[in-house]
Amino acid sequence: MRSFPLPQSKDHIVLTGLKISCIIGIFEWERKQKQDVIIDLKFPCDARKAARRDDITAAVDYKKIAKAVIAFVESSQYQLVETLAERLAQLLIDGFDLAEIELSVSKPAAIRGSQNVGIQIHRTAGSAPTGLFTFLSLGSNIHARQNLQYFLGKLDEKYSLAGISHVYETSPVGYTKQSPFWNMVIAATTDERPESIRKWAAALERKAGRVKQGKTFGPRTLDVDLILWKNMVQKSRNHVLPHPDIETKAFVLFPLLEISPNLVHPESHKTLIEIAAGFKDHSQKIRQLPADTFTDFPPQAVRN
Repeated sequence: MRSFPLPQSKDHIVLTGLKISCIIGIFEWERKQKQDVIIDLKFPCDARKAARRDDITAAVDYKKIAKAVIAFVESSQYQLVETLAERLAQLLIDGFDLAEIELSVSKPAAIRGSQNVGIQIHRTAGSAPTGLFTFLSLGSNIHARQNLQYFLGKLDEKYSLAGISHVYETSPVGYTKQSPFWNMVIAATTDERPESIRKWAAALERKAGRVKQGKTFGPRTLDVDLILWKNMVQKSRNHVLPHPDIETKAFVLFPLLEISPNLVHPESHKTLIEIAAGFKDHSQKIRQLPADTFTDFPPQAVRN
């Protein structure tokens, strides 16, 4: 692996020759048949603490990084190695809080007479600005169109919207003798703290007529959950971030995957693609509604 000139005072983790099969290429046969790509990584670390203690818990968990790379690349279907390299660098910087990374993606024997061809990139945290967004999950099965439209309007007035999923019709979970829900996930840009966002959302739930009593999973006019606040991990008596529904509820996971497919879970460091691939609860039904369900709020992926 050819290296870039990083500061000499830094230690580095180096991972080379990681062979992974995926869909990659522009030709018709390449869109149907997986090919091998070779991934090389190099990123800074401070090895002194682990060296002094001779303790694996003080070292960088490069096995977890390798697993995240494999899961992401195996599920990818990019046309260009340039795109794969860019998205992978972004995923690793965000998911593992890396200051910078050198990364190469190559396709062995892609050109006749050449042993290998690929691209090498160097990216810093500032050049891959994900992990800056607040994500909210919305749901309703009582006058769903009216109540979701109401909240979207209020949300647009207060925050800068960065991403909007399709609306999804989903089967009720927990208490099944009720109408299907409409669910969606919204990304917003704000520095307002989680506590303030939750209070504001709860006030709008009440204005929409929600009364929290009776069945925990019963019908509701409007249900708003803060599921991610940047890369914060929060565990208190009343609140948890990232929200546990990301990994267990289809109506949260799949709309979130739609608008931010490269996102990495801040606590488990799993990619959303990896989480979705392991989702096995087939009793949770989910159906994407047309893009013009809310004409003023068309679906839009988060732009990183």
